[in-house]
Order: sequence, then structure tokens, then C-alpha cells
Amino acid sequence: MNTKKTTSSSMKKTTRRLLGRLLEQRAKIILVIITAILSCVTYALMPIFSGQVIDKLIQGLKLYDGSITVPAFLYQTILIPVMLLTAVAIASALLAFVQQRIVASVGENLTLSLRKEINEKVTKLPLKFFDSHQTGDILSRVTNDLEKVSEVMQTGLMQFIYSTLTIIVTIIAMLWLNPVLTAIVLLSVGIAAFMTGVVSKKSQQYFAENQKMLGEINARAEELYTGNSIIKVFNYQQEAINSILEVNEKQYKAVRKAEFFNYSIYPAIRFLNQLGFIATAIAGGVFVIQGRITIGVAQAFLQYVNQISEPVTQSSYVINSLQAALAGAQRVFELLDEDEEIPDKIVMKGSSCTDGRVNFEHVQFGYLPDKVLMKDISFDVKPNEMIAIVGPTGGGKTTLINLLMRFYEINKGKITIDGVNIKDMSRYELRHMIGMVLQDTWLFEGTIAENIAYGKPDATMEEIIEAAKAARCHHFIKTLAEGYETVISGEASHISQGQMQLLTIARAMLANPMIMILDEATSSVDTRTEVEIQKAMYSIMRGKTSFVIAHRLSTIKNANLILVVKDGDIIETGTHKSLLKQNGFYASLYNSQFEQAV
Repeated sequence: MNTKKTTSSSMKKTTRRLLGRLLEQRAKIILVIITAILSCVTYALMPIFSGQVIDKLIQGLKLYDGSITVPAFLYQTILIPVMLLTAVAIASALLAFVQQRIVASVGENLTLSLRKEINEKVTKLPLKFFDSHQTGDILSRVTNDLEKVSEVMQTGLMQFIYSTLTIIVTIIAMLWLNPVLTAIVLLSVGIAAFMTGVVSKKSQQYFAENQKMLGEINARAEELYTGNSIIKVFNYQQEAINSILEVNEKQYKAVRKAEFFNYSIYPAIRFLNQLGFIATAIAGGVFVIQGRITIGVAQAFLQYVNQISEPVTQSSYVINSLQAALAGAQRVFELLDEDEEIPDKIVMKGSSCTDGRVNFEHVQFGYLPDKVLMKDISFDVKPNEMIAIVGPTGGGKTTLINLLMRFYEINKGKITIDGVNIKDMSRYELRHMIGMVLQDTWLFEGTIAENIAYGKPDATMEEIIEAAKAARCHHFIKTLAEGYETVISGEASHISQGQMQLLTIARAMLANPMIMILDEATSSVDTRTEVEIQKAMYSIMRGKTSFVIAHRLSTIKNANLILVVKDGDIIETGTHKSLLKQNGFYASLYNSQFEQAV
């Protein structure tokens, strides 16, 4: 029960919000309404002029004595009503064309503004948002949901406005002609409107469920495609198929129910309208016999029945379609309402930091407020030192680096660079000082040269080649047919994973940051290449503060300081030799790796 209330309340809020966004184009909306009113008025005049043509023709036939030709008789009798009828028909068509063009513009502008907001929003969302949301679902909100809103805004909105105005104008015209016949027509219209309201409430629930399931399908599909090779390696094809089929089945049932209610209302309302037409025809015939109305007025009323029944049918269909748009809009607005990163409090700019001294002072952090991962982390890194962070998987190594990058905000304590609290720096200035090479390589679709120069777009070709040589990837680049102009991407490429990792290292080297972070940077390369990279790293890290996360402890023997992290706490600190002498957790890790190597 509470869920239904919440859904109804949220849908009303979404409707108000969507209308508010539309009113940002107030001038166009007003112009649409004006043209729609004029179009409806001209449309409503057509049955009246048709009735006048019929009445004048009947009167003329009663008086016709054959003294003039039939064309001359028709010219004298019905020329003016026919010309008026033609004029209003042309005017109605032109006005409809103008308003449709304007509405299309309104819908596109609304969609464009929402896309821009979403793009800007995504750049401001904290890392924890992406940790807790599937990529496929986010993409579904940006594509499927937004497209549904755009589609209905461009077609359904105009139909709804036009249908509503047509109903109002037609009712006024019918009341002017005959109130009693109008009451008969309105009775059938009222029943149809009531049915529309009942069905729309029910379909709203299913359309929301459908949009949700589409998001889950996208998430599963993205997972299936990106992990295709792993699925085949473990012979998990059938299970993967069953998994996505299960979600497909749920989406199918949801959309089937939604479309059933959406389309079942259409023939039902048309049936009610036909009953209204028959009742009007009978009553109109009786009134003609009684002499209360003319035949022209009776046929005008029959036209009005069709004129008002069609908009009622259309509006019922559009109302149900709007439910799908509102469900999509609600998911889009949910994304736009997500909490953003804490705004930068710029007291000092990061560019004032030139040494690279890093301090963690009693830092406390947890992904959730009630679940603290790091209780009290403190350490001091001097300029130009190499700091190695080691420990078991899930111990908090990468989290430590993420806190330095301000991907997450700490609960207590502070992190400083050259004495400046990183919270007092803009994220741009902070991250401009830091270069990062991750275990998971990421390259965008573009040339190798463009990928290397990602952190320094104005780099010269000579600088790019120098960085590539330092990262030991110049040789393999030259073996490619297009060399540095070879187009690659992170997902589809004709270079190996290890070569992609070398390119990310070259990218970090070219940026030449004050602080370098290497998170398992050599995990995808062979031993010989790793040795070469280590030599290059020692060269590029000279004069820089560097943090190295490594599982292979043999690669960090020369670190100035090693932090051993376990369960979110630093349990040991020291150099490689001092930690081995302590014969503690680090020594146990190192000895186990040494034994495995032997």
C-alpha cells in the first residue's frame, strides 16, 4: 500500500518537474497553444459550414424550377459556404503544420538540455556512485529512458494538447447548436474518460517496471559482452544465456501487461464512441422530424461526434504513452538528483605545492558511515621518496591511493601535500599534480599518439616519442603499419594487453606529474618487459614522490618506505631489509613468494 502511494506521489512530482522544464520554453509553448486553439476553432467550424451547405442545397432543391443550369444553380446556392469550408480546412492544416514544427523543436530542446545536464552530472558524481550502480543501467537511463521522454514530448504532447483543445472547442460548438444532443454525446465521452483514468493508473505501474527491467537487461548484456572470453573459458555460455533470458522474461511480462492496458483501452473507447454516434443519430433524426433542428444541424452533430470521439480516443492512448515517458523521466531525474562530489573549497591552489611531501594524519575512512575500514592511518612521505604499499587483496591498498586522489572523502583526519590540506585544493589542481597508472588499462578510440598525449594534449611528437621510448613501447609502435597514427581503443585493438599497459605508462610519463602512482602497473607484462619498465620507472621517478602498489615484492626492494596494509590498517612500516628483520607479516609474504619462485 505504501509503495503505491510513494509511486503515485513520485509520478506527480515527476510530472510537475517535467512541465517545469517545458515551461522554460514558455514563448514556444504559448505559440503552440495559440496555434492549436486557432486550428481547433477552424476544425470545429467545418461541420457548421458543411451543415449550411446541406441546408442551403435542400432549400434550393425545393425551389429549383429548371430555369437555370445545374452548375449555375449550385454556384448561386452553395458557393459561399463551400468557399468558407475550403478556407477553414486549409487554415486548419497550415496551423497544424506550424504547431507540429514548434513542438518538435520544444521536444528536441528539452532532450538536448537533459543530455547536457546528464553529461555534466556524470563528471560530478563520486566514485561510490559508480561502485553501487551497474554501467548498463546508467546507460539505459541516458539512452532508452531519455529517448522515451523525447519521443512522447515530440509526438504525444502535441496530440494531447490538440486533443484536449479540440474536445473543449467542439463541446462549445455543440452547446451552441443544441444542448440536449450535446448532453447525449458528453455522456458517452464521460464514460470513456472514466475508463481512461482507471486504465492509466494501472498501466503506470507496469511501464515503470518495464523501464527498470530494460536497465537491468542493458546491465546484463554489457556484462555478457565485455566478459565474453571469460564466459567461454569456463564453459559458462548456457548459464549466461539463462541469466539474460530470465531478465528478458521479466521485461517481456512487464511490457506485455503495460502494452495490453495501453492498447486495450483504444478499441474499448472506440466502441463507446460508436454507441454515442448511434444514440446521437437516433436523437437527431427524432429532432429533425419534430422540426426542432435542420438536417444540416443533425449531420453537423454526427460530424462532431466523430470529431470529439477521435480526440478522446487519441488522448486516452497518449495518456497511457505518457506513463512510459514519465517512468523514463523519473529514472532520468533520479540520476540528476544523485549526490555530487563535495564542491571544491579553494583556499590555496595546488600549483603552490612543488616539493611533493605527503602526510596522512589520523585518517579515518569507511565506504559506509557505520562500517569504518581505516580507523587511524598516519604516515609521512618525504619529497622524492618511493613508497611501496603491499598487503593481501582487499586490505585497503588501492583505497589508500583513492583517498589521496580524493575519489572518496575521508571521515576524519586530514591528508596534506606540502602542508596544504587536499580539501583546500580544487580537484583539478590536485589531480594535475598526480600521475596514475592503473592495473586495468583504459585507452580511448584514437591514435596511439593521441592516447599517449591524453594528459598533455599540446605535447610535440618528439615528446611523445621520448615518453614512448622511456616506457619501452617505441619499438613495437614502429612495427605497426601506421606507427604512432595507428587507431586503437580500449575494447577492440590489435595490440596485446601488455602493450596497452606500456602505453598507459608512457601516458603518465609524458604528463610529468609531481607525484606518481603505480597501481599494479606491471601486472600485465612479462618478466623481461617488467625489468625494462622498472629501469624506466626508476629514471622517470627520479625527483618525484612515487607510490607503488605491488604484489610482486621483488619489484619494490629499493623503496624508501614500505607500508604493509591489512584490513584497512598499516600494520608494519620500514624498508625491505628492516621489515625482513622484523620477521613479521611482510617477511611471511616475501618468503612465500620466494618459495613459489623457487
